[in-house]
Amino acid sequence: MRLLIFLLTLLTLISGCIPTSTREADETINAKIQQKEENARLLRAIDAHVGSREYSKAREIFENGSFNQEEIEIESRIKILNAQLELESGKTEEALNLLRKIAEDQIPFTFIIAYHEILARANLENGNYLKAAIEQLKVTKYSNSPDSLENNSLRLWKIIELIPDEKLESLRTDAPELLKSWIELAIINKRYKYETQKLKDAVYGWTQLNEDHYAQLSITEKLIQDSFELAKRPKKIALLLPLTGKLKNPSIAVRDGFLAAWYLDKKKKGEVEIYDANSLNIIEVYQQALDDGADYIVGPLEKEATNHLYENTDGSIKILTLTRRNIEKEMRENKNLFQFGLIAEDEIEQITKIAFNDGHKRALVLTPDTPWGILLAEMFKENWEKLGGEINEHSSYSDNTDDFSSPVKKLLNIDLSEQRAKHLRNKLKIKIHNEVRRRQDSDCIFTAGNIAKNARQLIPQIRFHHADNLPIYSTSHIFTGVADSEKDIDLNGVTFVDIPWILDTKRQLSIIQDQLNKNWSQEKSKYRRFYALGIDAYRIIPELNRLANEKNSIMTGETGDLSIVSDNIIKRNLRKAKFLEGKPVLLN
Repeated sequence: MRLLIFLLTLLTLISGCIPTSTREADETINAKIQQKEENARLLRAIDAHVGSREYSKAREIFENGSFNQEEIEIESRIKILNAQLELESGKTEEALNLLRKIAEDQIPFTFIIAYHEILARANLENGNYLKAAIEQLKVTKYSNSPDSLENNSLRLWKIIELIPDEKLESLRTDAPELLKSWIELAIINKRYKYETQKLKDAVYGWTQLNEDHYAQLSITEKLIQDSFELAKRPKKIALLLPLTGKLKNPSIAVRDGFLAAWYLDKKKKGEVEIYDANSLNIIEVYQQALDDGADYIVGPLEKEATNHLYENTDGSIKILTLTRRNIEKEMRENKNLFQFGLIAEDEIEQITKIAFNDGHKRALVLTPDTPWGILLAEMFKENWEKLGGEINEHSSYSDNTDDFSSPVKKLLNIDLSEQRAKHLRNKLKIKIHNEVRRRQDSDCIFTAGNIAKNARQLIPQIRFHHADNLPIYSTSHIFTGVADSEKDIDLNGVTFVDIPWILDTKRQLSIIQDQLNKNWSQEKSKYRRFYALGIDAYRIIPELNRLANEKNSIMTGETGDLSIVSDNIIKRNLRKAKFLEGKPVLLN
C-alpha cells in the first residue's frame, strides 16, 4: 500500500512538471484541427450552394464564417462569388477584372463550372459573343451526366441565339473548330425558322455532318417545333368590315383585295368568313366570329370600332386591325394585337425627311381647315422641327370653296403687301403702282388635302402668286390613284409619296392586278389603295411572327415595305414620286 501511494505521488509530481508551452502547443494544434474541420464543413456547404447556383447563400456563409483568407482555394472562391455579385449589379467590367485575376489551376473543381458560366455571362453582357460561347462550351467537359450536358447545351444555344445576324458569318470564320458547328446550326435556324420544311431539310443535312453532337435532339427537335408554331397559319379567318354605311366602298375594295390574295395563295390556307362590322355592333360581331370558330381576326376598318374592340378583347387570338389607335398602357403587353392601315403618319414622316434631305429648312404649310387637316399640319410641324427645320407660316383653306387665292395669299404674305399698298393709296389719295412681292424667308411648301381636285386648284394659285420657284411636297392624297395627265398637268413638279401598288409599273403588270382589273376594273377605281390594303392584310398573316421577332426585317408589300415597330404597329415605307407631264413618275 505504501508503495502504491508512493507511485501515485510520483506520477502527480511528474505531470506537474510538464512545461506550459507544450500544453499551449497542443491546444493550438487542436484549435487548428478544429478550424480546419470547420472550414471544410463550411466549404462543403458553400460548394453545395454553388453547385445549385445559389450564389447568394454561398456568399452569406463566407460573410458569416471565419476563414483564412490567405488560402488560395478560399481566395479564388471569394473572387468568383464577388464577380457574380458585380455582374448582378450591372458592373460587367468589374466582374471581368475579378475573374481575370484568377488562374484556372487555382480554381477548386467544385467552382470550375461557376467560373466559366459567370465568365460567359460577363462576356455576353459586354457584347463579346465569341468569348461567351467559348467559355460556356468549356463547361461541357465538366458535365458528368446526360442532364447536365443537355442543360449546358441549352445555355450555350441561348448565347448563340443572341448573336446578331450580321455577326454570325464572321464568327463562324473566327470560331474554334468545336464551336463552328453550333454557329452553322444558328445560321440555318436564322435563315429558315419561318419555313418549316426548308428548316427540317437543312437541319437533317447538318445532323448528318455532326453525328453525336450535343445539340442533337435536345435543340434540333425544338427548333423544328418552334418553326412549326411560328409558321402555323390560322384555320379560320374572320374579316370584319363595315360593308354598309359611309365606308361601304372602301370596305368592298379591301374585301376584294383580301379574297384575291387568298384565292391566288397556293399554300395550305384557312377558311375566310366575312362579317359586316361597324362601331355599333363590333363587340357582338367579334363574339360571333369567335363562336363560329375564328382563330384570327382581320379588321375592323373604322377607328371607333377599333377602339371598342381593343377595350373589350382578351387578346386570346391575333387581331390585325386596319386602322391605328393609341394603345393604352395595359394593352401594350398583349402580343396578339397588331395595327395596320393606310395611315397618314407614315406619309408625313417620310415626306418630311425627303424635303429636309433635299436641303430645305424653312417651310410653309397649307392644309384644309378640318380636324384631319389640322392634324396633318401638326404632324408635319412635329417631324419638321425634330429634324431641325422651322415653320414660317401655316395657312388653311376650306374644302367647300373654290376660293383658293385667299389662303395662298395669306401663306405667302401677299395679302399684307396688298393691304399696305391699299393703306398708302388711301392715305396719300393718289394712284400708286404696287408690285406685289411674296415673302422671301421660306424655301419649300408642304400642302395636303383629302380631295385631289383641291390640289389641282391650289398648286396653280401658288405659282400664279410668284412662288413657282418654291419646291412643293405633299402626301398621296394629292393623287387620285388613276392617271389623268390632262387634269394633273398643273401638278407638275410636286413631290409626294405613295404606295408601290400605285406607282410601280411592275406591280401594275402583276397577276393579281390583272385579276382585279378584269373582275372589278380596279385600275379605274378611286379606292385602288384599299385593294392593296386588303392584299397586304392577307399576305402579312404568315409573316407577322417574323416581322415581330426579327429586328430590321421587312415584307415587301403592295402598300409599302412593311415592318413592325413598337406596340406592334405595322409601319409602311412608301415610294417617292414626282409629277412630270401630268403623270406621277417613280423616283426610287
